[in-house]
Order: sequence, then C-alpha cells, then structure tokens
Amino acid sequence: MYIEGVLLGMVGVGERLGAVELQARKDVMKGERTSIESLFSYGERRKQFELEADVRRWRTKLRVEFLLVPPAEASSVLKSWRELEIKIPLGSITTLADITKKRGEKTSLNGILASTARRAPFIAEESVKAGENILCTLEILP
Repeated sequence: MYIEGVLLGMVGVGERLGAVELQARKDVMKGERTSIESLFSYGERRKQFELEADVRRWRTKLRVEFLLVPPAEASSVLKSWRELEIKIPLGSITTLADITKKRGEKTSLNGILASTARRAPFIAEESVKAGENILCTLEILP
C-alpha cells in the first residue's frame, strides 16, 4: 500500500485516459495469477466510462492499473484526519488499444481492450475478496 506522491516512482507518467470502478466476482489471493476476464463478470467489464483523450486502434499504448478501493468507513476516518488519496495497487497490464474513439466518447474495458489483453494474466499484488470494488484506471503511455 502507498499514498500517492510519497513514492513518486510508483505514480504513472502517462496521460490519463479514463477510469471505471468495477466489482470483483471472485476471491484472489496475493501472488495468484488472474486476468480481467476471470476477475470481473461480463456485465462489469461492459460498464461505460468517458474517454479523456483520443485513442487509435493498434497505435495507442495503454496501461490499465487496478487499485483496490478502501471501504467507505476507512476512507472517511482517514479523510477526517487529513485529505489523503490512498491507493492499494492490485496489478496492471500494458497493451495496445483495440478501438479508435475520440475524447468524450464512451467505451468499456470490453470495448477498448482486445480479448487477448482481457485474458492476459497478471500477478495480484494484494488479496481481493469477491464483491470488493476495484478502480481500473487507464493511461496512455508514450
């Protein structure tokens, strides 16, 4: 777990593309291999979000980062003490966009990622319980 800004090396350097909060459908243990398709149901993967930049199919390099969302009661206690943004990294993948869209248009993880990217395994950096919320952030890499 880290607090954004403290470990600068862990903060992304690309242009923000968008974000969507999804719910895990299964338990995953720390160190276990998982994928977008196994971690999220089809309905969750189809949740729409708005693009914050243009994307070109097979030309835009993306990083999709998965962050555990702390429970509301934990966040409220911490925020009452100081204004902090807490990020608990779960893992990430790097791939090429599988769609061409303009800034302001809506898409989903299923829409922007090829099926091979959705099946690509990543190692869980933290344990996840079924039903926990995970923030999926997308950024464009240079």
